[in-house]
Amino acid sequence: MKRFSLFLVLSVGSLILFSGQRYAPQRPVRQPVRPETVEPPKKEPNPIPFPLIVLRPDDLVWPEPGQGDRSTAPRSLTLLGDSRAEGLYVLRTLIPKGKQIVPHVHGDSRTVVVISGTYYFGIGETFDASQLQAFPPGSFLTEPAGMPHYSWAKDDEVIIQSTAIGPSSTRVLPDEKPTQAENK
Repeated sequence: MKRFSLFLVLSVGSLILFSGQRYAPQRPVRQPVRPETVEPPKKEPNPIPFPLIVLRPDDLVWPEPGQGDRSTAPRSLTLLGDSRAEGLYVLRTLIPKGKQIVPHVHGDSRTVVVISGTYYFGIGETFDASQLQAFPPGSFLTEPAGMPHYSWAKDDEVIIQSTAIGPSSTRVLPDEKPTQAENK
């Protein structure tokens, strides 16, 4: 009988051992702590950073050209903001056919979109017609702050649109005056 008892104890122990179930005292199961449901604060809609402006091409009234040397000067319209103040501004500029813009730099970085005409654009401190690249309508350019550049409305009237964050400044580079023949 001792053998049978020993056999029985070993058999039951083996079954428990190899069945993957072990005897372990049950620990109480803790419920996870759930934080109180807190609703995020309601956000007000972002304020519009500028007023609603709706303009069609016929709504734009270009300033009259000036007298003398100013009669062939580019004419600009401010569509949004103020280039002299802090903040976003958008300018539309009409450059008369044949007008060269001498090398200059801006104090602010700008993006430029060619609206109409072929805009000839070059980079450098000296006007060099051989370095100009032609940009047709729909072209996009950037003018990083402090980068010397120049342009020419060689073939036809050109309209560009510039967008930047003001205040803006423009400094014409010294000793750059186009000749009369170049401006005709």
